[in-house]
Amino acid sequence: MIDTMRTNPTAPLLRAFREAPWRTQTQAVAVVSISLLVIAIIGGFYLTVASRAATAGRDLQRLEVQKTQLVQSNGELLAELAALRSVTRLAARAQALGYVAAQPEQIDYLRVAEYPWTAQTSAPPRAVTPPTAAPNALAQVANWLAQVLQGLVLGGPGQGG
Repeated sequence: MIDTMRTNPTAPLLRAFREAPWRTQTQAVAVVSISLLVIAIIGGFYLTVASRAATAGRDLQRLEVQKTQLVQSNGELLAELAALRSVTRLAARAQALGYVAAQPEQIDYLRVAEYPWTAQTSAPPRAVTPPTAAPNALAQVANWLAQVLQGLVLGGPGQGG
């Protein structure tokens, strides 16, 4: 490199240009400006995401309140429907409209010839007792093992067999 400086007369000029104070100041300002720009862009992205998350949170809270109100309203409507369908209320309403309970002599039955229903003339079948459960296999093995151990303890080695 030193040889190229000696042979090349423009080398000192290039070196002076590279080391010029305005050049280093410009580079420092450019680096700081780019850094600030990058920080501003990242900050903008962060603020955008944070505002969207806050908006979504508010929407979720509003929807949860609405859901609670709808569930409560639904419960009230179900209670009102149950009250309206109660037998005592329906009977009172029928009496208010002038209806009376039918007497047995006022009831007429209609027999339809092709209707596929046969009257039950015999008593209903008796309830069948469920079969007894088969002994548990594990219980059978435990009984067998108990018998073997009892035979070993009582019989012992060298006694009969």
